[in-house]
Amino acid sequence: SPAGGPLAGGGGPPAPPAVANERGVEVEPKVRSDAALRHFANAHRILTGGFTSELSLSFLYKESNFDKLLMMNLKKSLEERTMARNSVLHNCAVTTHGYLVGGTTNDDFLRENLDWMKKASNWAKFSATASMGVIHAGHTTEAMTLLEPYLPPSAPDTDPNAAHPAVSSTGGYAEGGSLYALGLIHGSHAGSSTAKRTEAATFLRKHLRNSHSNEVISHGAALGVGLTSFGSCDLEVVSELKELLYTDSAVAGEAASIAMGMVLVGSGAGNANSTSASNEELGEIVAELRNYSRETHHEKIIRGIAICLALVNYGQEENADAMIEEMRGDRDPIIRYGAMYGLALAYCGTGSNKAIRILLHTAVSDVSDDVRMASVIGLALVLHKTPERVPELVRLLLESFNPHVRYASCMAVGIAMAGTGDSESISLLEPMLTDMADHVRQGALLGTAMIYMQQSDTCNHRKIKTFREKLANLISDKHQTTLTKMGAILSTGLLDYGGRNCALSLGSSNGFTKMTSAAGLVLWLQHWHWYPLMHMLSLAVTPTVTIGLNKDFKYPKKFEIVCNTKPSAYAYPRKLEEKKEEKKKRVETIELSATAKNKARLARKRAKEDADSGEGVEDAAMDVDKKEEDEKKVDKAEGMDVDGAGKEAKPDETKPKKKREPEPTSFRLSNPARITTAQASVCTFDLDQRYRPVRPEETPCGVVMLTDSTPGEDEELGAVKTPAQEDEADPPASFEWTPPGHPDHPDTTVGKNESGEITEEKDATEESKTE
Repeated sequence: SPAGGPLAGGGGPPAPPAVANERGVEVEPKVRSDAALRHFANAHRILTGGFTSELSLSFLYKESNFDKLLMMNLKKSLEERTMARNSVLHNCAVTTHGYLVGGTTNDDFLRENLDWMKKASNWAKFSATASMGVIHAGHTTEAMTLLEPYLPPSAPDTDPNAAHPAVSSTGGYAEGGSLYALGLIHGSHAGSSTAKRTEAATFLRKHLRNSHSNEVISHGAALGVGLTSFGSCDLEVVSELKELLYTDSAVAGEAASIAMGMVLVGSGAGNANSTSASNEELGEIVAELRNYSRETHHEKIIRGIAICLALVNYGQEENADAMIEEMRGDRDPIIRYGAMYGLALAYCGTGSNKAIRILLHTAVSDVSDDVRMASVIGLALVLHKTPERVPELVRLLLESFNPHVRYASCMAVGIAMAGTGDSESISLLEPMLTDMADHVRQGALLGTAMIYMQQSDTCNHRKIKTFREKLANLISDKHQTTLTKMGAILSTGLLDYGGRNCALSLGSSNGFTKMTSAAGLVLWLQHWHWYPLMHMLSLAVTPTVTIGLNKDFKYPKKFEIVCNTKPSAYAYPRKLEEKKEEKKKRVETIELSATAKNKARLARKRAKEDADSGEGVEDAAMDVDKKEEDEKKVDKAEGMDVDGAGKEAKPDETKPKKKREPEPTSFRLSNPARITTAQASVCTFDLDQRYRPVRPEETPCGVVMLTDSTPGEDEELGAVKTPAQEDEADPPASFEWTPPGHPDHPDTTVGKNESGEITEEKDATEESKTE
């Protein structure tokens, strides 16, 4: 036995058993030190423990810049008589609220306006409940508690043999929406806890298997399962979704096929180079889907399968060419529609000339408007790493006779240039804001809002302020069409997504394309056909947080980043100010000079009459003299006014003028801070401070690991906490309790009579009876 083992009498832990190496020779395994185990625990926490999701959630919760007055004004505009019963606009307003506070867990507005929320009915109710998932995205620790009032009843976990409660075939809109919301909470952040996500997936799969009789609950459960099992390629999950698809329910089948696409995203299942055993089984399922799309008569199911095939081919490039070519040649325009998104996702971020050529050819040659629209939007996905090429490519398409192509061109420019505030792109979209087609105006509004995301009030020569005012005016204008107002409402949410701390981004700070963001964006674009998919935008946005961490994953509060530009260039937009009703002031009557002269003349006439009669001569004379003096003063004042006409009044020379201090050319950002993509290029590390980055040559963006140059000194550190932990009160200080009347009791008069003697306490039951 090794030293320290039980046979050696050392009393230590038993030695680990010997293991065989590649050659079959038994070797003793290495015993890792405590430091190594701690490093492994930290790595596990980052990769599967959900630490990155906690970072984003903590920042969005504490640094939210949500402007509540925006929603109050929006609600007030929609409550006017002409729009009070418009379900589409009400649904968009609820979705916009989810965008404005996405990931911040701030649902105060909904709680304060429950009566307004209750106006939603049927599928609008489903969507309103699902918006809770956008608001609490990433808050996995409290997900079940938050959604408990809405979730459908289920069998208790303590009794595995208990039967699942019967599901009604009608209603279930709030229940289905809550299952969708549960999926959004766990699926919006790619770095959320694997254990929590698995637990939620198990819960959702239970409802998926037992809710086939209700297509609304099945729809929510299927989307939730797809989000929680995103990219897992789990064969059991795919089989359960396939069973729901084969019920041939249009609504549930569409959700099931989209969910299968999310589970198999990027797997390339069904392609020629898929050789593994699991891929062969998945390939057979994909082949069944393609056959089923030809057999079913439901357009919704066909569209769901088309999007599923597009997601499966994400990042496959040449490997996906055979399947995409077959889909492109299909007679059904919906399958060709899926082929365009499949091509865009297969070559996402590659800038492939072959893909661009096919997309442009389809944009001007296909007979289906939807196919042409998908092909133009696909250009933004393929070229997201070189976004400046997109406005050049679609410049001519913006002048197309086809309104669907014009709409898609606006969206493509917006997606490619999101968060840049590019003035040339804005000028391209400006004419589209007054287009004849209402859905083109909607696309122009959405595209412009994407470009203006996270921009300050000084952006584009302050034109962003004019755009914000235009949105407010469009919403309240009763002559605008519903689609245009819908675009204005959603644009309001896009501009300030996540408390003004999130941006639409398909790539990471290191240049890698993010699969979750690309798939989420494609699913969000399907809101053209199905409004509940508006919530999928939460997968595509990224919090623009920069935080410096030490080796213990705590952030030093004294670490700072230098930003070499004026503070106003990247400041938060100014919040709206509530207009105060001005009280009407009483206006004093002003006597005109002509009136004064007339009164003086009448006084002189009266005085003359009095003098002729011989009564009150002295008083009349004095009165006339006084009136003449007043008349002279009036004439003098008039003369001064005439002389001073056209001259500006001189300010009081004695009053000191306020000098406007020049704005500093640089400033320092505290830890953690919001640093936008454009702002990162003008930010640098100060290497003379105590905490320094491990890689000082990197751009200050995202998580920055720090080293301490003076480790012996006291540190002021902050811990990353979830919103639930932030709201918890601190534990009380240690104390020793003494009963009333005890000599050590703080209040020595308690329990004593007037003479100072200790009185006996009454029995608690007698006191309660007396009360």
